[in-house]
Amino acid sequence: MLYVNPINYVVPNINLSGSEDVRKKVAGEEMERLFLYELLKEMRKTIVASKLFPQNSTKEIYYDMLNDAFAGEMAKSGQLGIAKQIIQNTETMQQKIDNATESKSTHGV
Repeated sequence: MLYVNPINYVVPNINLSGSEDVRKKVAGEEMERLFLYELLKEMRKTIVASKLFPQNSTKEIYYDMLNDAFAGEMAKSGQLGIAKQIIQNTETMQQKIDNATESKSTHGV
């Protein structure tokens, strides 16, 4: 659950119509954030519920927001390098597609 607090929400100062590099960076960071959120959510499922802290919907909502905050900070730090790897892989695939398209057009296929 990606949560946005409507009271504290500030529109990000990112112009998505800007350069392609900025758009790739934003997309990579969001993918990293989503991956980390899902990872934290699955890791939290392995914790056994106890009588002291029973499972309830309030606790689930709190943990969803906490996981989202953790994932956002982890992605923002860039220390894991997932966004960078996503961007590199995307650029490599795009080059392969461009080369294949170019070779088809030069060979008249």
